[in-house]
Amino acid sequence: MDQSQNRVQNASSSSQERTLPPSIYHPIKTSDVSKELADAYNAAKNFYAQGEYQQTIDALESKVLATTSSIQFEAYLLAALASSNLDNSTDALAYLEKADKLPAASHPDNQNRLKETKASILEYFGNWLEVVNLRMDLAYNLPLYEGEENQAKLWLAIQNLTQNEIDELYQLQNPLLNGWLTISSILRDQSLSIEQQLKMFKNWQIENPSHPAALSPPQDFEIMSSVEQMAPKKIVLMLPMSGKLERASQAIVDGFFASFYNQKEARPQVSIVNIDDYSNISEALAAANAQQPDVIIGPLQKNNVAQVSRLDLPYPVIALNQLDINQHPKNLYHFSLNAEDEIHELITFAKQEGATRAAILSTQDTWALKQSDEFRAAAAKDNITITSNQSYANTPKGRQDAIQKLLLINESYARKRSVEKWIGTSVDSIARSREDLDYVYYIGKLNDAKQIRPLLDFYFADKIPMLASSTLNDSAPERSTKPEDIERILFTEAPALTPNNTSLDALPKNQNSNILRRLQALGADSYLLASKYQLFTLLPSTKISANTGIITMDENGIFHKRPEIMTYRKGNLVYATSYQFFKQKEGTEK
Repeated sequence: MDQSQNRVQNASSSSQERTLPPSIYHPIKTSDVSKELADAYNAAKNFYAQGEYQQTIDALESKVLATTSSIQFEAYLLAALASSNLDNSTDALAYLEKADKLPAASHPDNQNRLKETKASILEYFGNWLEVVNLRMDLAYNLPLYEGEENQAKLWLAIQNLTQNEIDELYQLQNPLLNGWLTISSILRDQSLSIEQQLKMFKNWQIENPSHPAALSPPQDFEIMSSVEQMAPKKIVLMLPMSGKLERASQAIVDGFFASFYNQKEARPQVSIVNIDDYSNISEALAAANAQQPDVIIGPLQKNNVAQVSRLDLPYPVIALNQLDINQHPKNLYHFSLNAEDEIHELITFAKQEGATRAAILSTQDTWALKQSDEFRAAAAKDNITITSNQSYANTPKGRQDAIQKLLLINESYARKRSVEKWIGTSVDSIARSREDLDYVYYIGKLNDAKQIRPLLDFYFADKIPMLASSTLNDSAPERSTKPEDIERILFTEAPALTPNNTSLDALPKNQNSNILRRLQALGADSYLLASKYQLFTLLPSTKISANTGIITMDENGIFHKRPEIMTYRKGNLVYATSYQFFKQKEGTEK
């Protein structure tokens, strides 16, 4: 078992590394090129291996790419990969287009290399739908001995798809692809136990014996077969069931039991420890431990999570909050509705179209200012340039002043006044907004945002989208809201709150509070993780499509979620796609 686990973990970690495609890894014949060209290309490869991506591009641009030679095709592929590592999707895809126009690109092997490189780049930018299409193409065209790695990457891409993207691919009616989607759907069915999922997969194997996934099953199913008997028999919910967090805890409990009763086989024993019945969290945890559970879910408050992280934990604990700094003590996991995952997904979504320059605009509420700090920290990690950071008083003048500063309209007015003072007469002019901005990250509620969108439009920024976390959508639009005032606003949302999702329909809905519905989704997924958290420890690449998003776990025991990205169109909530909202860069084609 230990050897199997290590083998799986090693395979997983190596598959996640950014590597050069085979055509760049392998030595190429340089007999028909000058020593200077060969040396320049090899120097660029060395820069890439050392993580010096800008130097890689500089070396290629100055000495290799402008010269027609047998290594020009390979050099464009390397330049594309280096550009993607610099978070420049526009340049990366432009280099691939140039490579595709070379005579060498007509060779079938080089077409495969182009597609492999493009798939690798799109994986980096999280464009999983297009990655699946490319890797399906490669599945038909790669030689047999090269297909295994592509198959593993195809599976990981499919597991990264949202349910909406899965439904979109089903419409292609591709039998080979449908086989992959079917076994992914087996894992996505939250009503099935591990044992039932394995049984359904084995039946599918029998019915589809020649499918690649039947011949070489994904690692998920191999690992599941080793833990199928490890479903918990006793779970303790450790939550504050009275006081100011009672409603939040009750929503979590409601969601937990919605998943619990959706289970189609023997269910575990569940008990609740009310933290408010104890003088401190240590006593509450002792009461939970006394029941000898297989897993404990909670606590909810951050200060309690901090204290739990310093205690001995004889049983696994899935805390429903996370700390700013997590030391990952034994048996402690974190699962929460933090904005960090949503911000990361929004940044990744925008990068797919080369959007890397953002401004921050927030209300002056404490929570909004905190989220502004979180976006700024995430932007620094993801190479996003912050062109402006404004918070505003929620008054007509406060909003107007902030927009003018954000778009540099105030500077335009200042220049006009300076010219008028200099020439001694009035000047007719039209203020224009800045052109170095890809999007505005907005922090506020929907009723706040509908005041901001018209102002952006008024100041000639109508093409600039607003991006926001799910806090924007804490309540549905008021009936008096004009549809155009909330369009071109994109925001993250838990799949459980998206159109046509019925996973939590049995629960009572408070139409005025999407916050409680998200907490229900959190509770539902906490039951799912109580049953399957061990899969993440055995197979780090595990992904589970659930109510809060596609769930993964990092090396610190923190569960992350990939939410859906939504927008409003004609007053209706719809799924958003990146190319609809970001200005196309010069030199790129759709």
